[in-house]
Amino acid sequence: MSTLIRNARIFDGFSTVSESGHVLIESGRIAAISLKQPLSAPEGCAVVDAQGCTLLPGLIDAHVHVFQDVHLIETAIKYGVTTVLDMHNEREWFKEISAVTRQRNDVSDVKSCGSGATVKNGWPSAILRLVSQEENVEERISNWPNIHDQQSIDECIALNKAVGASFTKLMQEDGHTMKIPFPERPLPTPSLELQKMVVEASHKAGFVAVAHALSNHSTLQVLRAGVDGLAHASIDPVTDEIVQAFKESNAFVVPTLVIHASSSGEEQETREIFSKHLHGADREHAIGCLPITADQFTINNVYNQVIALKEAGIDVLCGTDTAGDLPGTRPGMSVHQELWMLVNRCRFTPIEALISATSNISKRFHLADRGVIEEGRLADLLLVSGNPTESIEAICDVKIVWRNGERVVDN
Repeated sequence: MSTLIRNARIFDGFSTVSESGHVLIESGRIAAISLKQPLSAPEGCAVVDAQGCTLLPGLIDAHVHVFQDVHLIETAIKYGVTTVLDMHNEREWFKEISAVTRQRNDVSDVKSCGSGATVKNGWPSAILRLVSQEENVEERISNWPNIHDQQSIDECIALNKAVGASFTKLMQEDGHTMKIPFPERPLPTPSLELQKMVVEASHKAGFVAVAHALSNHSTLQVLRAGVDGLAHASIDPVTDEIVQAFKESNAFVVPTLVIHASSSGEEQETREIFSKHLHGADREHAIGCLPITADQFTINNVYNQVIALKEAGIDVLCGTDTAGDLPGTRPGMSVHQELWMLVNRCRFTPIEALISATSNISKRFHLADRGVIEEGRLADLLLVSGNPTESIEAICDVKIVWRNGERVVDN
């Protein structure tokens, strides 16, 4: 089935390239693009008149936790999020989720690290033991990697690669940023030498290496280890040392403003605004918060980190840390909120924010088949009413979503 989208404003992942362009979808790919002249519709082709609308690449959330939650990817795509990056999962669960994404187009695609490069009793086992209601939580944790030497690191990455993982998640969390009664403080963390080995082995396998770190100290540690990016912005006040370390390493950052705000209990009015279309348990979850960060933390620390890094030329990628058990988040919707916060709290232009959720993620995670409207790429596309390149709020008015060329959302 082919589809011709006519008369659309086209944001290609970098800029607005046409105010009235045309895109032909065939066999799940973008077959042709015309920025001015109309394209002919092949026989039997569905035609969409997109006058007054903007066509964008499907949005990407660069930080979620899918686990076994098919509902998460069913919900995310309704908001135009066609791909999510899963930042730590059970390998068998990821295999199951991957099978779903291959069988169905009405769900977001999932790229994953598989299991994070964890150490015994380190993050996130400490918090899982505190919050999990699972009867077999210890059995689950026992199957996680316990990296401690080259062999254990190589085995971790090989097992992740075998289930289809495409990047590595490092963990550098000593727990001091959180007001949680961990059984020991600091939590066990890998040494700098060990993290360097993880990064080197990841790159050898063709993987991007991205790290969890919430403090300046931990951020500097993984940057010195050579990671390609940070899965969160630090919650500490920004320093010149942090900015310089990012510049020297050419690392990106995924700020996860949404979860930071939830963790500190701030931005309640923002959560209310983005949740106004929801009802019942969905709304209660989305407007909730998870106050777990240290008492002295304020979300302004994170905003200032992001502002400083952006002004220094660091790539900022849109990611939310959405998970089914994290109050204050909702699949897909949190991406809309994250984009709004980048614009209204971190001095991004709407176009810069949209780049952070499309082409920048494609570039930094080596997703060469998506994130940009270009001939030959996957037809993972989003049509919204209005112009989000001028007013980011327009991203919320989703009209049509295509994944692999199939029209899966129609509002």
